[in-house]
Amino acid sequence: MQSKTLGSTNRMATTIIGISGISGAGKTTLTRELSKSLKATSLFWDDFDDISTSPDDYVAWYASGQGREIWDYPALARVLETLKRGKVTKHPVLHHLLKPTQYVIFDAPMGRLHQQTGTYIDLWVHIDIPLDVALARRTIRDFEKDPRSVPELLEDLQYYLNHSRNLFLADEEKKGADWILDGMFSIEEQIGVIKTKLI
Repeated sequence: MQSKTLGSTNRMATTIIGISGISGAGKTTLTRELSKSLKATSLFWDDFDDISTSPDDYVAWYASGQGREIWDYPALARVLETLKRGKVTKHPVLHHLLKPTQYVIFDAPMGRLHQQTGTYIDLWVHIDIPLDVALARRTIRDFEKDPRSVPELLEDLQYYLNHSRNLFLADEEKKGADWILDGMFSIEEQIGVIKTKLI
């Protein structure tokens, strides 16, 4: 894992750690397991999808050159802002209480590039993983949840090759993140590296 220049962190306040990475990088797993290890509150971007606004077609959005502000997640931003102020708040979708623990682990696909929520991120960790590994993980995950035929699998792969692959390059995320984490490490190794950096 590489380290970039970081500002000092006030350990008395809530520190929000944003975890970004392409689909299949392991953001959800790392967010969940790191929050357990640190006894920290966790937040997952996808939990807010149904009360937020995002592009219907990601490939069309990418091709249009529109910015990330088209993802409008005001409820998520309010939760992050409340936790940063050290206040308990209720999850607007899942309805459980969210506490401002020392660290809040935030599954943040776009990191600080999504300004509406990224402004609350103190440390941005990006999981870097080879595209072929991420593709294999997504394919296994998606087809385990919803088994499809071989022609449907081939159609998905053709679409990836011809249309959506550029969405997964994540060049801006790699340049912007505070820390780059090797996604080929085991989850235990990833957590160990992050905890070492936090000391």
